[in-house]
Amino acid sequence: MLFTTNTENTANINKTSKKDLLSKNGKSKSNKKKGKEIVTSEENGNPPELALKNSKPEIAEKSFKSKKIKDKDEKNTVGSRPKSKRKDYEGKQNDENEDNTLIVKSPKTKKQKVENDALKPGIDNNIITNDTATTSQFIEIETEEIPDNLKLSSYRITQTTADSLKKRGIESLFPIQAATFDIIYDGKDILARAKTGTGKTLAFALPITEVLLKSYENGGLKNGQRGRAPKVIIMTPTRDLAKQISSEFESIAPNLKILCIYGGVAYDFQTQGLRSGIDVLIGTPGRILDHIDRGNLKLGDLKFICLDEADQMLDIGFAEAMETVLQHVKHHKENQNKGIDYQTLLFSATVPDWVKNTVKKYLRTDYVNVDLTKDTNTKTNENIRHIAIRSAWSSRKDIIGDVVTCYAGSGSCVIFCNTKNDANELVLNDKLKQDARVLHGDIVQTQREITMRDFRDGKFKCIICTDVLARGIDIPQVDLVINCEPPKDIDSYVHRAGRTARAGRQGIALTFFKAQEENRIWNIQRCIGVSFQIVGPPQPQEIIAATANDAVKILESVESNVLPYFHSTAKELIESQGAIGALSAALAYISGYSGGIKKRSLMSADEGYTTLLFRFTYPIRHTSYARSIFKKHFPDLPEDAVKRFSMTKDMQGVVCDISTQYLETGEDECLVLAGRQWYDTATTTLEVAKELPELLQINKVFDRNDGEYGNGYGNGYGNNGYRNGYGNKNNSNKWKSFNRNGNGKSNGYNRFRGNGGM
Repeated sequence: MLFTTNTENTANINKTSKKDLLSKNGKSKSNKKKGKEIVTSEENGNPPELALKNSKPEIAEKSFKSKKIKDKDEKNTVGSRPKSKRKDYEGKQNDENEDNTLIVKSPKTKKQKVENDALKPGIDNNIITNDTATTSQFIEIETEEIPDNLKLSSYRITQTTADSLKKRGIESLFPIQAATFDIIYDGKDILARAKTGTGKTLAFALPITEVLLKSYENGGLKNGQRGRAPKVIIMTPTRDLAKQISSEFESIAPNLKILCIYGGVAYDFQTQGLRSGIDVLIGTPGRILDHIDRGNLKLGDLKFICLDEADQMLDIGFAEAMETVLQHVKHHKENQNKGIDYQTLLFSATVPDWVKNTVKKYLRTDYVNVDLTKDTNTKTNENIRHIAIRSAWSSRKDIIGDVVTCYAGSGSCVIFCNTKNDANELVLNDKLKQDARVLHGDIVQTQREITMRDFRDGKFKCIICTDVLARGIDIPQVDLVINCEPPKDIDSYVHRAGRTARAGRQGIALTFFKAQEENRIWNIQRCIGVSFQIVGPPQPQEIIAATANDAVKILESVESNVLPYFHSTAKELIESQGAIGALSAALAYISGYSGGIKKRSLMSADEGYTTLLFRFTYPIRHTSYARSIFKKHFPDLPEDAVKRFSMTKDMQGVVCDISTQYLETGEDECLVLAGRQWYDTATTTLEVAKELPELLQINKVFDRNDGEYGNGYGNGYGNNGYRNGYGNKNNSNKWKSFNRNGNGKSNGYNRFRGNGGM
């Protein structure tokens, strides 16, 4: 199968298949040895057959695919390498694209037929090629062998660089790295898009490094000369991302001189580095321009200009600086009588339509557009679980510590705030029991570096930040990302969520939202192709379950030589509270819940409210049906004691919040509301909700022609001109007027309820 690009110079990239290869040899017994499954045939004493399994190649570092085997009379022989090193892009064009797009599709697998000669002594049994294929005998292949299109040896990577990669545990390329290496190496401009956490930094760092090393070896460029101008400039929107890219280059190219420059620090060290001569310059546009204006930075020898997070770099705020840098490049090259011969590389996880139009002024006309997201429904990493919790802003800061406790597990957590003030306030919140530090643009650079280093080293669990950490920053072991409120735009959500589930790990992106922000959640869901799970805040049983094990580990870590000093006190506690009571109190204190755990609403996270769930054996039309039940059975219940009525998705249930002071538990665990006990019937039940059921989404779109939604004050928009809707012309009954501020529904069917409404 081929990856194709419909540019004037068509680029096709071979792709391996991934279906399981099936054995056609009757019954077999299997044994596993060194990652291979040995299948022993029971027919006619045939020799053992190798069974090498394919696994889903979502992450290249650990993905294993099988190679398609063609008929016996084709060209390859046993043990032969693939014919092409992928230097040339040949093959058929599978996708017709008008925007020079290289679409990398999900691999498909093929069945393989292999004769028994493949198992003969002296033959590499892991390489099955055409000469070994017959129809007489079949071998089911299942291997941990890296597919050819992801092997380091399939690309023009020097042994020194390959050794550096292997020291970091990198044995193969990720899909974005494989798709872009040859394009960059062969001198093409590129616009590349891939999901967060899939290795975009190495995708441009690796081919750039190899091109420079090759030029130095061939004498085309001077290496080691003092005062030499940089051959590469990489610009990023943030200082933290610049430092990360610098570290990536240093790890794979120790022989190249790398310099990272950014604001917030003194110029002296940066100036000295530029004067001594460098190969690769990485930095933020503002500081790069400062050094150009000071005469410290010469751009006449430039071979590569790379923009990481290209959409942000080309947006307002950076676009002017970008344009100025490029004008300086042109001016410096003209002064040295050198042509404008540099490559431009643009990488990002999000590429809005306006970016595709803007890049035309920066890229050559034959640039290649590589998009690894175009063939997928989702714009984020598939390993991310998306969760949303409805809560008022006032209660959000009180429950965030419990959310981290229940969802972060033993991993780290990144909490995003929309403003610096919100981040500063949250880090001081005593309800956030985990050790946390803050990071945003007002933090001095030295402290930012210390904070990031300690966070990577696991010295604290939570980092509270603004969007300064939303783009590009690779922090391992982040299992949870929290948005304190929905981001301002879709791309921001994609980048924030992308801080978790990196390099094959699983992760959770959790977003708090107010009732009036619900449409923003559905908009994100629709635009990026994900499904949000709406849940309630952690409940006492969940919190205790999440913290109890940690508390036990703390007790187990206590040195035994100190225990005798507490024996007498422990005996007194056991005598007064009992062994279980005393130990439970100790565990509660260690867990940070000695003051108790207050119940919260599953719908709003408000303290002092409990969420109730009505269940019916038949569908109902509106939540007012549940309101009428409260009015009929609990006349002493105040009208403001119950609120937030919502219909379940199956329309056979209603959830609502009741003030906890009016709720008690009677005999046989029956509910008592305002002094009256509730009794379930054959068709209707009422219980305390243990978790939030899936609710009917009634606020996604407001359409005048829908007939489903009113404006909340009656006069709902109905496609057949029905009556005024709920909330208008109601009598003075407290339950019938309760919905005056809610969404009106204009069906006009409830004539028996009153004049045009319930």
